[in-house]
Amino acid sequence: MKIIAAVSENGVIGAGDGLPWDVPEEYQQYRDTVRGATVIFGRRSYEIFGEDLSDSRLIVVTSQPEVEGAVAADSLETALAMAELDPGEVWVAGGASLYEQAIPLASRMRLSTIKGRYEGDVYFPEWDRSRWREALCEEHDRFTLREWARA
Repeated sequence: MKIIAAVSENGVIGAGDGLPWDVPEEYQQYRDTVRGATVIFGRRSYEIFGEDLSDSRLIVVTSQPEVEGAVAADSLETALAMAELDPGEVWVAGGASLYEQAIPLASRMRLSTIKGRYEGDVYFPEWDRSRWREALCEEHDRFTLREWARA
């Protein structure tokens, strides 16, 4: 299982019902990365981003028994067990609580650092960088894409 996120320089991953930035080229690489994979979301993240990923298998961690357009799971553990039934990559794509649960279990993290500091109400959780090694770094005009592998 892998994690994918866009994070501002000050750790923001969300503001209200979306992102506090508009960086289409970063969002496109996100969509290209998860295309055809299984993507696990929290309910709020799914409501914001899910409709853009109709070509992926979507699992939503929620207390609701059903989610339109996706499969519902009552926990990250249940979602991961469901994801094992399909071949291919599995990505956790937010929000903060799900990221916090997934970091100890993930083999890789693909994090785009959006250049700039933004106001927001959701932050990417703290993580111990000494347990990870940088496996990829790509500089773009408005973001830096890094992939981290578990050390």
